Amino acid sequence: MILGGGPAGCSTALALQQQGITQILVVEAGHYQTIRIGESLPPDTRLLLEQLGLLSDFLQESHEPCLGSCACWGSDKLGYNDFLFNPSGHGWHLDRNRFDRFLAKQVVERGITLDPGWRFQTCKSSALGFRLGFQKQNETGSKGVDVAHDRQTRIVDSRFVIDATGRGTYFARCQGAKRLLHDRLVCAIAFFDLPHPTSFSQLTMLEAVEYGWWYAAKLPNNRLVVAVASEPDLIQQWGLAQKKQWLKQFKATQHLAPALGHQPLATNRLTTDLIVCAAPSFLLDQVGGGGWLAVGDAASAYDPIASQGVYKALSNGLAGAQVVAADFQNAPSMLADYQTLITNQFQDYLQNRNYFYAMEQRWPDSSFWKKRLARKMLRQ
Repeated sequence: MILGGGPAGCSTALALQQQGITQILVVEAGHYQTIRIGESLPPDTRLLLEQLGLLSDFLQESHEPCLGSCACWGSDKLGYNDFLFNPSGHGWHLDRNRFDRFLAKQVVERGITLDPGWRFQTCKSSALGFRLGFQKQNETGSKGVDVAHDRQTRIVDSRFVIDATGRGTYFARCQGAKRLLHDRLVCAIAFFDLPHPTSFSQLTMLEAVEYGWWYAAKLPNNRLVVAVASEPDLIQQWGLAQKKQWLKQFKATQHLAPALGHQPLATNRLTTDLIVCAAPSFLLDQVGGGGWLAVGDAASAYDPIASQGVYKALSNGLAGAQVVAADFQNAPSMLADYQTLITNQFQDYLQNRNYFYAMEQRWPDSSFWKKRLARKMLRQ
């Protein structure tokens, strides 16, 4: 049983099948309609997609190439980091909804059962392992109402459960796992339709400001994603949860807004309302136990500045499948090795994150930057 049909859940399902495990059920709470955040794939993702047998089909999807990044960080000038000499080539800026639907389609086409629209509700022990309860969700994601039923529920028994529910870590927390919090950010995100034609850069663009940092990337179908990350109280203080103030602050950026040239950005070009979401970073104190395992953001969540969410999800799926396969084959447990892997990856990320935030010294009195420098370690 895999809870969650995003990149972590789907990659785990495909990797399990490669390990010879065929009785797999993927349960996804949504219907692949809700906008999902996380649009960047680094070049090395090519290797993971190849291991999953997805690379050829993925390349046919024609996502937007990402040729590197440029950042106004620690200086008023832009610095560049391109992928010109990366042996894996360029990365990608994804149409994230299309990418998730692509993964789900690959799962189904390979004979794995994927049921969308069922939200995990309860868990109890059973003779098989776990007995899980689910509630039906309608197409908009709220509680479903059927013509013949006031409420639709289902019960499923499973020997092994994979928690791929993202930052919610719903199943792992039911098993007693605790999130070791590192930091809390809030992101306010908008998507724009760009005028035709547009010459917006194929580089990821990043710009630090007094109250946080901005990010922009050109997506497939001539769309642009723009996000600002800050502290929850600063999001309110600067009005970044309201379209008008959000747009005003974006237009005041030194490099990102001018990169659009004379192409005006107005609220009527927003293709959706502002999406305001929490982005905590944490590590689970235990990423698995008897008959269960957490993968992707359910096991560890990084600061969005790392742009590692999808890559980590695919990588965890491949590694997690080996743990499950060992359990099914009554081989020596690989859980301790997996815990070490996730912990070491988080520590490597933390070292890079701390170095990156320490580079920015232009606003020594800013509460945002003070907190980023102060929060260097996990909090128990």
